[in-house]
Amino acid sequence: MDWRRIAILLFLIQVTAGQGPIGQENRKTKNFENFSKPMGGENYISEDYRTFPELSIWAYHNGLKLAPDRKDPAPGAGTGRLFDNQCRMVPETGLDILLVADPDRKDNIYVYFDLTLFGKTENSAVLPDRELRISANGRMKRTVRFPDQNLYTKSIYGGTPPIYIIVDPSELKEGRLVLNLSPIAGEKGRFWGVWDVFLSYKAPEYP
Repeated sequence: MDWRRIAILLFLIQVTAGQGPIGQENRKTKNFENFSKPMGGENYISEDYRTFPELSIWAYHNGLKLAPDRKDPAPGAGTGRLFDNQCRMVPETGLDILLVADPDRKDNIYVYFDLTLFGKTENSAVLPDRELRISANGRMKRTVRFPDQNLYTKSIYGGTPPIYIIVDPSELKEGRLVLNLSPIAGEKGRFWGVWDVFLSYKAPEYP
């Protein structure tokens, strides 16, 4: 092999280096999580996953109404909608969710959470108040409480999920956004669940 062939070979290696798996990974985004399967290769634990019929039965026996899994738009999803009637329950120790935004975009990011939300009826059982804390990359963003009839109503009739946080692009770590959902300390069992979560650059229709 003469020096010309060596030079051409080195040139081709440099050009294609950013087109392999590593280069592709650097350009990937992950704008939603639908929880159709266990995340990140985690083991399947039946207590961690529930369907709409299962939760509806529990709600009925406690005098509650469960807001359905919303059919929120999801560019890149197979159906174009985040809807499978399956939710990921949040354990007492909390739940981490990874999304990846475009690190080069400088607009505010709106992260929407389609949570399991319940409305009370006249026959509601006496249930303890609940709290779920939402943080992004270690920064506390929002607290969601039960009961909250307003959130239940908005989830059914609103164009976007009523629970969202705003993330400044400076808060990202190379585009990565680790979201944490944690019940208030001392809560027992799995009360909170999330149907799906997605990020958008579109502001919600309500404050």
